[in-house]
Amino acid sequence: MYHFFYMGTVDTHNSTLTPFVPPWTSVSPFRSCFAVCFLVQCPIDVVERQECRTRMRHIYSELDKKTAQLKELLRKQHKSDDFQKMLDISWVHHDSALEGVVYSQAEIAAALENRILADVSHLSTYQEIRNHMQAIQDGREMAKAKKIKITIETLKVLHKRLVYLNDDAVEGRYRKDIPIHRTYFHDIALPNKISYQLAKSLELLVSSEVKDFHPIKLAAWAHFHLMQVFPFSEHSGKIARIIMNLYLIREGYYPCIIHSSDRQRYYETLKGPPQALKMLILESMDNALNNAIKFITQPADDRRSTARSN
Repeated sequence: MYHFFYMGTVDTHNSTLTPFVPPWTSVSPFRSCFAVCFLVQCPIDVVERQECRTRMRHIYSELDKKTAQLKELLRKQHKSDDFQKMLDISWVHHDSALEGVVYSQAEIAAALENRILADVSHLSTYQEIRNHMQAIQDGREMAKAKKIKITIETLKVLHKRLVYLNDDAVEGRYRKDIPIHRTYFHDIALPNKISYQLAKSLELLVSSEVKDFHPIKLAAWAHFHLMQVFPFSEHSGKIARIIMNLYLIREGYYPCIIHSSDRQRYYETLKGPPQALKMLILESMDNALNNAIKFITQPADDRRSTARSN
């Protein structure tokens, strides 16, 4: 079975994550294009504005082509199910790492396969992983709807999933303070403004302002604006990323899994503007597609050798 799962370790003293980067991982060839586009997000003339739009159309087009190519490769090699399993493990691993919690591949696989626990001390860890996966599955189900409309109830349903069997959490309850010690360090809504700002953010996602947005841009905006509110003390980040991926999956894309090695950069993009997060999302999607296609198309012996070395 092919393997493109990325692992990493956390320095608990400095709260930094040191990624394990497989030999087939490389910098996206789009990075220079991303940088140029970001620099002209506030163009000074019509020419620059048009050049930026042209670059973005090219990026979107390339992602569409690579997505179609990967789907066809998986179909021909009958590996869609295996790919889905590894994608799920990768999603939980990297998404949790963005929150400062790193699970091993073995822990995630064991939890998702409902293996019998040899050590009861792992019970809470396994439950957190299962809760996360169930919330992801809920997002996938929501993506099947004919029309997506994210509501406050949608967010509370996901939060309920994520805190299931957690006696220290109250499902759907907004935070009552601004945590001093927290993973994220961008500005977030004051507790007494959460309801109002959350309602405004959700209204934005169905407004005329975004009706012509490309699906990836809309997904990025949803992610960004939900993170500016940060409604819950725990799991707001996971929920925002599930909502982002709900939009992407709805349009036929694979989910965007922001790599744990980009953790610090991800935090910086949340300071704004939203275009910075969009660029990180585009690059993450492109890298994931490149890595998956490269790994699947290399000779079987090379795949096994690479998997053993990791």
